[in-house]
Amino acid sequence: MANGTNKDKLGDCCLAEYHPLPGTPRGQIIKIADIDTYFIEGDDQTSKGKVIVLLTDVFGLVKNPRIIADEVSEKSGMDVYVPDLFNGDALPSSHLKGSPEVPGEKKSFGAKLNFVGKVFTDIGPWMIRHRQGVTLPIVERFFKTLRPERNATRIQAVGYCFGGLYAMLAGGSLHLADTIVGCHVSLVNKSHFEQLQVPAAFAFAQEDEYFSDSFRTEVQHILSRKSDIPSKFLLTNGTVHGFASRPNPDNPTIMAAFKQANDLIAEWAKTHL
Repeated sequence: MANGTNKDKLGDCCLAEYHPLPGTPRGQIIKIADIDTYFIEGDDQTSKGKVIVLLTDVFGLVKNPRIIADEVSEKSGMDVYVPDLFNGDALPSSHLKGSPEVPGEKKSFGAKLNFVGKVFTDIGPWMIRHRQGVTLPIVERFFKTLRPERNATRIQAVGYCFGGLYAMLAGGSLHLADTIVGCHVSLVNKSHFEQLQVPAAFAFAQEDEYFSDSFRTEVQHILSRKSDIPSKFLLTNGTVHGFASRPNPDNPTIMAAFKQANDLIAEWAKTHL
């Protein structure tokens, strides 16, 4: 069993978002491997043992990933977990202010200067604190504890941006997940795709500064040669990096793509878990 629950931990003060999704999270915070984890129970009794783990972007376990977990659980009927990989030390999503939200949109000169300043004072030091040598052991500990403590027989890892790298590692030689989904993944190279060993689906933005069109084509070729591993690619229109985790609720095109990503996660789990 999980070693305790705490509904107040990571409460209202930590649910701030730059573009908050509507609704109120329905799950609770529990401890798994001493990691604060958002948990929402699925309602499909025939799917017990099959679980989905969401690995967040750099903005951590705030409101949006919890709302996404609730929606994915509702669509799949499965239990969904969202571990806090940063122990409360996530970047604030206010860093997204001034970032492009639709294809073709450019940052203003002021926004570019502000971002450069944050790289030196905030983002850069954060990336060092949460480098792979620090984060990967946390991910491994979580997955290895999840199976026996929560009777998880089959696991789908879903990674967003920063978390996409760890979903791919989980689906590679580490053998932590049985299937994966990546949503606008970043920090990856072609070797990560060459090393995939489980069914993998990916949701891409129309325009992504962290994942070029040419790299996407290369990735598709790599996975097409892995005939024994099912793969699927969803390219969404009218979107930029971040659409699946930090969409603007006032933009119907982006919200439609956000729903597509959630549908992909749920359907991939129902097909391959």
